[in-house]
Amino acid sequence: MSKVHPDMLAALTAGIQAEVAAYVFYLEAAKQIEDKKLVEPLHQLAGEEKKHFQILERQYDSLIRSEKWITTADVLKQNGLPEINEDMHTEHKDLIDDVHRLKTDREILEMALRLEEDARDTYQDAANSSNIKEARDIFNNLVRFEQGHVNYINSLMEKLDD
Repeated sequence: MSKVHPDMLAALTAGIQAEVAAYVFYLEAAKQIEDKKLVEPLHQLAGEEKKHFQILERQYDSLIRSEKWITTADVLKQNGLPEINEDMHTEHKDLIDDVHRLKTDREILEMALRLEEDARDTYQDAANSSNIKEARDIFNNLVRFEQGHVNYINSLMEKLDD
């Protein structure tokens, strides 16, 4: 069995941190947003970020224990996925403070867009740098998910203009 390259573990760790930060952001933004039609979409995005976290957390755990990549489908079939603690105020205080400084719904959505674009780019870099097919597949799936979020947030921003 070959050793897991530290860059892959670093990429997974960065992804896990990005997903948790986005999750916390969406929950806090949903409390602050003025247009109540945007509350449910923000909660939906939070839920999707939580699922992405769970995928990455399982991959990381699998690599540490077995030094073997598993498929996304296998990750999602496993019982007992870790839960993200809903009360993350202390750990993400700076991010929450940033959300509170935002003055308009547009500013909230612009920050959401930046978070999604950053996550997408992080996963694309990880996919491009991996020589392991399973790793590329995982990261490329996450790129597609995050690009979907980028597209969705852009559509929400367009509705603000209507």
